[in-house]
Amino acid sequence: MHRGCLYCGHVFYPDLTMTQYQTTDHHPRLGIEVHSGLDLKSLTPHQQSHLKNTLWQHGVAVCRNQHFTAEELEQFAADTFGPLMFGGSRDKNAELPNELISRHVAILGNPSGPVEKPPESVACQWHHDKDALPKLEGLEMNAPYVVMLHAHKVPDIHDEQRHSTHFLDQQEALKSLSPERQRVLKNIKLIHSPPTFGRQLSFDETPAKSHPLISEHQFTAEKNLYMGSDTAIPVGSEDDPESAKAFWYTLLDEVLASCNVYAHSWQEGDIVMWDNSQVMHCGQPYDSMNQQRIALRLGVVAR
Repeated sequence: MHRGCLYCGHVFYPDLTMTQYQTTDHHPRLGIEVHSGLDLKSLTPHQQSHLKNTLWQHGVAVCRNQHFTAEELEQFAADTFGPLMFGGSRDKNAELPNELISRHVAILGNPSGPVEKPPESVACQWHHDKDALPKLEGLEMNAPYVVMLHAHKVPDIHDEQRHSTHFLDQQEALKSLSPERQRVLKNIKLIHSPPTFGRQLSFDETPAKSHPLISEHQFTAEKNLYMGSDTAIPVGSEDDPESAKAFWYTLLDEVLASCNVYAHSWQEGDIVMWDNSQVMHCGQPYDSMNQQRIALRLGVVAR
């Protein structure tokens, strides 16, 4: 049982959502393992197509025992999903090996080793990564945006628990609501800003975007909730941020109380891909002062 709260560094915010929610490592839809025993670097076009279709059907796909450099991860993403990639790439750091450095790949965790104090903020709140995309001509808000995370180093098992990331099925979330509740939400649009995670962002680069709260998936035509993050504001509530936040957290509480959350337990070599049109996710904290985590992250708009 987990508490659905915002956890940033070692700061706990009890005034937000406090729903207890159930997690499972065997979700009926999310987290399907695909291409077991295969090296993703040498997939055939047919195998690439199978991987994409599996992701659209299941929301989260897992590939074990992979060994990618950052540049190889970029090439895999381009070959499989298309060339329109985004990632918070860093300037080349002399302390990090070249295999971790690439234009569109961000390095998550503490790649240089344990830190003296935990980071001020981490992505440990429920959100969709798509909200952080720039507003580009021809890039629809409903475009299928895939994020992949490749574990190079995972924290040691603590209290018999592996380090994990939680995923919430937004298709299941919609179906968990009553028909009356769905009818109300069908008419609501949300204005989305990027999740801040406690940091300042340039809204010239990532401006607010509007999106129906209930939307149809571009490839499967299945209906899903699209909640964004707690920065989302219902159209008409722009001048009442407290009401907007209360609306968002009330809805989050509703779906967390009704849905099982998929908890992916990380192993070194994992590549986990998720479709941001179908799932929200929430990172889980780890002891960065004594443990090391290295993960490569890349986002790509699927064609």
